[in-house]
Amino acid sequence: MGYLIGLDIGTSGTKAILLSEKGQIVASSHAEYGVDQPKPLWAQQDGEIWLDATCKVLRDLLFVGRVPLADIVGMAISGLYGGSGIPVDSQMNPLAPCLIWMDRRASRQVEWVKEHVHLERLYEITGNTVDSYYGFTKMMWVRDNWSDVWQKTAVFLPPNAWVIYKLTGEVAIDYSSAGNIGGIFDLGKRGWSDEMCSILGVPVSKQPERLVASSDIVGKLSPEGAALTGLLAGTPVVA
Repeated sequence: MGYLIGLDIGTSGTKAILLSEKGQIVASSHAEYGVDQPKPLWAQQDGEIWLDATCKVLRDLLFVGRVPLADIVGMAISGLYGGSGIPVDSQMNPLAPCLIWMDRRASRQVEWVKEHVHLERLYEITGNTVDSYYGFTKMMWVRDNWSDVWQKTAVFLPPNAWVIYKLTGEVAIDYSSAGNIGGIFDLGKRGWSDEMCSILGVPVSKQPERLVASSDIVGKLSPEGAALTGLLAGTPVVA
């Protein structure tokens, strides 16, 4: 019998289930954590807490489920709306916390967009308007306030993309996460908007080059990912 794992990285915790091929829940696990709020309107999390929680729930899942590892045929990883995403450098090292969905510090960036960007054109391209909820305004805040971080940032990765990278070595973002950034994602072409990226000052080069459907296999568990999770290297990981 084959088994599947579904894992969700949430705002206050990460949870996972082990399913039989008939959809029966064999085991489940959950790990809690908090949100860092150092100032009013700020809400941020470090990528390492998501990775640590992912590894914990997966190991717990395997301990409780006690199914043959070779029978686990795939794992899918979803995640909270990660706002700005985690800024990482060219070596994929995190440079700063992720400004998550509930962070509201980008009020000045919102006002700038309202004053300088044709909002109907923004909506026409992205299907979204402007608000400090959206990741593109949070990226603008990082640019305007954490200049050292901005200059060193090679790419911004949402929570599930960050964890998938750590487990597989593959960098990709699913369409849902990309679209939720708002502002810079072209719904029509299902890719980054050169026009809006230029206007907003958020370079396409700082976004993941590879975009995938949520159901696509991003990569396979690396030996390092296998050592972290207890799963077998080569296990497919779905976006």
